[in-house]
Amino acid sequence: MNDTSANHTTSGALQTTINLAVYFITFFVGLTGNLLVVVVIIRRKTRKRMNDFFVLNLSVSDLCLIIFCLPPLIYVELMGFVGSRFYCKFVWPMVTVSYCSSIYTITSMACYRCRVLLHPFELPPCKKTVLLWISTIWFLSFMVATPLIIASKFREDFHGSVCYEDWPSISFKRGYTVALFILQYLLPLLTITVAYIRIGIDLTRTKVRRASVTKHGEVSAGGVREENIKIIKVLLTIVILFAFCMLPVHLAWMSLDFGGKRGIEISEIIFRFSDILAILHSCLNAVIYGALTKHLRHGFVKYLLRPLSICYEIRYDESRTNSQRRRTNEPSGEEMETFSFRGKSSFSRKTVV
Repeated sequence: MNDTSANHTTSGALQTTINLAVYFITFFVGLTGNLLVVVVIIRRKTRKRMNDFFVLNLSVSDLCLIIFCLPPLIYVELMGFVGSRFYCKFVWPMVTVSYCSSIYTITSMACYRCRVLLHPFELPPCKKTVLLWISTIWFLSFMVATPLIIASKFREDFHGSVCYEDWPSISFKRGYTVALFILQYLLPLLTITVAYIRIGIDLTRTKVRRASVTKHGEVSAGGVREENIKIIKVLLTIVILFAFCMLPVHLAWMSLDFGGKRGIEISEIIFRFSDILAILHSCLNAVIYGALTKHLRHGFVKYLLRPLSICYEIRYDESRTNSQRRRTNEPSGEEMETFSFRGKSSFSRKTVV
């Protein structure tokens, strides 16, 4: 009995250590990577494309999770749950909002890339259309999380404090779980799959370079097919990563709500690593874009090496200043005229003619 209790305590401590390590790594890597994406895109001198706005929105979605959700999770792991009504009503549902915004942005990127390939001579959307599209993504994300915000409750007693979902009945809870699985996972992945199938068919049929239309209605003779293929590879990597990281957490909730006692045991096992995968996913999008996208990769290197270059410039300026000072303090030609005194040279006096 004591051995079982000791093993359980050791396992719990190990799980807490792993969670904290993942949370800290995700916080620093995700915060740095996504901020770099935002800075590189905003400060990009060339005209921003639709894909740039989607990547920017994807980084903002991940930053919302990293900034608003990770610090409370780290605090909970360190101190035990000492929550509040604000945590239950804002921080907890914000995880759902961030996940929805991320997957809806990825879905929009796939749909837009499909549209560009199938209709290359259509004009790119204007800024108002882009802002409306992104605003719709966030509106839908908050709408999906609204039932959770309403049902989330905070309770504090002599056992401690806890956040829980207070649904009118078990049917409402199960219905919301199924709705999240469909709206957060199944429907977006089906939409992306259909878009990529159409893209694949179009690319296999089209072996020649294709022109495109610029914002001003000019036909660009450059080959956009290769550029589209590069972007599609990046998007496919992100989609596969999303499907892999987010599937376990949905399976855990489905098992918890529909599996009975056996399902509760299974869900507890899945939750041990599903939450880690879901949190880790928030920092991987920026890493993928930084590694696979040329202008972002160059921007990452530029801004990451800037502190080193500043230090080098400071040290170079100091050495140059010291060199100039040495040249200023050197004696002039007149002062170089020396006289011999017991076999030694002296600069202490000027020669007067």
